[in-house]
Amino acid sequence: MKRTMPILALLFLVIACSKNDSPPSGTIRFEYAEEEINTTFRTVGSIAPSIIQWNGEVGTYSITSSSEILQRNHIVFDSLTGLLSWGKDFPLGTYDFVITAESEGRTQTVEILLINTLTKAFFSGGLQMVDPDAEDLNYSEIPPDYSLSLNEDGTIYMERYSNPAFEASGTWAAVSGGSLLIEFTTNLSGGDVTYMRGFLSNSLNTPSFLGTYGSGIDENQEIVNRIGIFRFEWD
Repeated sequence: MKRTMPILALLFLVIACSKNDSPPSGTIRFEYAEEEINTTFRTVGSIAPSIIQWNGEVGTYSITSSSEILQRNHIVFDSLTGLLSWGKDFPLGTYDFVITAESEGRTQTVEILLINTLTKAFFSGGLQMVDPDAEDLNYSEIPPDYSLSLNEDGTIYMERYSNPAFEASGTWAAVSGGSLLIEFTTNLSGGDVTYMRGFLSNSLNTPSFLGTYGSGIDENQEIVNRIGIFRFEWD
């Protein structure tokens, strides 16, 4: 009898722990393996629920976001499986999602952050000295006279095809709204710094980097003393 007591106590402990691990009766339990997902520019990816316990009839999923990303057709969401997928045209930035599982009037939600970053890039394009506020600007007419390398360590290097003696170096960083900010000097500028800020638009074919450049930036990292526009294509 004395030997059976520890065995019964252990059995009761196992049953109690098992009950604690299970969701309350009728409660939906679902999880994703990651609630903060990091991906890189031009990379395809997806994530699905790693745990799902409906505890009743199998239900469906829905998704919302505080941003407009769901209206821009960069995300594919399967309401039957909860699979969240994105293509290589997914834009730079951080995007929040709330995914809801629903069955028989019961709901459970999970919040997910999807963070898309640029690590390095190579572009071909050009700069044009023109009034950035002019109404008849045509970025497509800017001749592709420069190569622009954005390196993984945050540095940049630029060369000019029509002038092999020209070279520029500096730094780059991603800023708010999917924009990039570049700061550089050239071997011909006498140490004067030039700033470029533009939006890196993504597409299934060729991403483009368009914006303005000038001799300074303000506290919001916006270009001041603007002197021209630029256009660079993903190469």
